[in-house]
Amino acid sequence: MNVKNYNFGQVGYRGRGKGLASFVVEAKGAQLVAIADLVGENLEDAKSLYSNINVYSNHLDMIEAENLDVLIIATAPRFRLPIVTDAVQKGVKAIYMEKPIANTLAEADQMISLCKDNRVELSIGHQRRWDPNFVNIKNAIKNGDLGTITHGVSYWTAGRIGANGTHFLDMINFVLDDEPIRISGISQFGMNNKADFNESLNEWMEKDPGVSGFIDYSRGTRIWIHCFNDVITPHTHMFCGTKGRIDVFEGMGEFDMDILYRASDKDSTDMRGVHIVEPKQFPVVTVDKKPESLAYEELIRVVSERKNNSSTGEDGRKALEMIVAFQISSENGGRSVALPLPESCFNYEVGYHPNKSGK
Repeated sequence: MNVKNYNFGQVGYRGRGKGLASFVVEAKGAQLVAIADLVGENLEDAKSLYSNINVYSNHLDMIEAENLDVLIIATAPRFRLPIVTDAVQKGVKAIYMEKPIANTLAEADQMISLCKDNRVELSIGHQRRWDPNFVNIKNAIKNGDLGTITHGVSYWTAGRIGANGTHFLDMINFVLDDEPIRISGISQFGMNNKADFNESLNEWMEKDPGVSGFIDYSRGTRIWIHCFNDVITPHTHMFCGTKGRIDVFEGMGEFDMDILYRASDKDSTDMRGVHIVEPKQFPVVTVDKKPESLAYEELIRVVSERKNNSSTGEDGRKALEMIVAFQISSENGGRSVALPLPESCFNYEVGYHPNKSGK
């Protein structure tokens, strides 16, 4: 039986874009047929590694010349709206877009609407949604293994609430399967240069701050996040409920993580020492593919079988809205900000602020 290969093209081939292209090779049913980039050297790099692909100096030329099923957009957020506009008008069936979805909520809304109006599936690259370990954590919470979720903690390295935090904010939304309703926090721009100092990284941290603050969810769960720029430990997350807790330690290997699960058979908030919480087994899955490859395979199923998309444009927008809310809260002395944000905040730009004030 012949199995159809779905044509993937990509816009942007440097840094993160190189990784996104490589994951197509691992994805069953996907073939990389073309790459577009404005920089000639980047196209030479791509052609040297993928000799059978076509390369283009203009994304529109590529979209018009190639019969693309899926377009990967690996550019910086500020370049994406015209690419999405051209893609949906020229018949691309699905788009996989690198996170964060955009620099402003207004642009995110435009891209989401364009895709919906043209029946193009939009998937945002928050890859923990395809990691079976986070899927298992989500299911454990949904099944009541921790009882009623009351609170949690999440912290990660090297700050950057926009570039890095979008992953973890989306992950928390995903595993809790709940709506954030209130944000409060304080931002910190720049690196802690008393320790080992990285000049290149600091350039980004001057624009994209670390944050310490709180998220309140609609069912009462409270999450503290901490990503000031001097946090250097592995990405760590904790979810607690009335029966127990799950602790997640990322960065323990290329695909590995540690998950500690402690729980009681009793669902209680009793604080008198009768609520015994014991270590229990929690499955840790070692995957043979990167989550991005699994995401590409899912997009093929979404296109061919109308399966559900695990990481929609709306999901990506929600993470961006939280990032905006954290920065607005910080500018107002850490006062809480209610979600959803009003339309007056839709043009607030994140990630490219010219000064430390964030304005």
